[in-house]
Amino acid sequence: MSLRIDSAPSTSEQLHADGIAAFEAGDHATARDLLRRAAVDAVGSEAINDLAVVLAQLGEHDDARTLLQATLTLDPANADARENLATLGRPATVEPVASGAWRESGTLGGDDPNMPERAFPGMPSTSTMSEHAMRYSMAMGLFAGRDVLDVGCGTAYGSEMLTWTARRVRGFDLWQPGPGEHPSWPGGAELTYGFDVCAQPLPKAEAAIMFEIAEHLGDCPAALRNVFAAAPALLASFPNPAFHGSHLNHHHVNDWTLEQFERELVAAAGAVRGPVELHHFNQPNGLPFIVPGRDAASPFWIVLALPA
Repeated sequence: MSLRIDSAPSTSEQLHADGIAAFEAGDHATARDLLRRAAVDAVGSEAINDLAVVLAQLGEHDDARTLLQATLTLDPANADARENLATLGRPATVEPVASGAWRESGTLGGDDPNMPERAFPGMPSTSTMSEHAMRYSMAMGLFAGRDVLDVGCGTAYGSEMLTWTARRVRGFDLWQPGPGEHPSWPGGAELTYGFDVCAQPLPKAEAAIMFEIAEHLGDCPAALRNVFAAAPALLASFPNPAFHGSHLNHHHVNDWTLEQFERELVAAAGAVRGPVELHHFNQPNGLPFIVPGRDAASPFWIVLALPA
């Protein structure tokens, strides 16, 4: 028969035990204080605060907010957590909403503003702007009252449009605005820049939008899996390479046919969520209007993927 000698309980374990004893004795105030100290001793409120900051940078604002609130419950004097929670509650803008100075930046259009690529205030190609705005107008009706992700939001004019009908809008883009370029809109969309949708997980939502993005992504299948893992519904557009291929636009790396675009959507959804039904729309040549139907010859294809 061997004798087992238990080590002395740690400080957090002793505090936990004392807290439970106080609770069972009916002294709830003392139990609260002891259990709060036990949790802080075991984990550390700073570690929880730091994890919340990382989650916020990844766009996981709901989880970040929950952890910051937990930090303040455990450590009400934690000034960092209080400031981080206050910052998280504000739209992610650098300039005040009332300021429109960012719109005057000469570099909003990227390395070639004359290439109708990124939609921005004052862009020379007004037809591109009208085409894009029609897609967001369609999304406003489809996803009214929903929590929506705008993947590849760019200057976030579309995210702003979505705020007029959606319950919540979060925009993500790889672009990192320079000093004085950070878009500022009054609708309160939460914007995250410097975000790589091919590698970074998106937060959970009810629907996602991905307009004119897939053709830019080196690992688009990974990005689509990321999107479907976050949201069950996706409204996406893709340009017909015959009109907008890489031979005309050096920003494009995927010259997919409509059939391949469909296959990639179905495969990505099936890998992380399950079968989807594809509903087809298109924008005819020379017109911004969106019409229902699958037309492989149209300049722009728009597909709504919904759970089957």
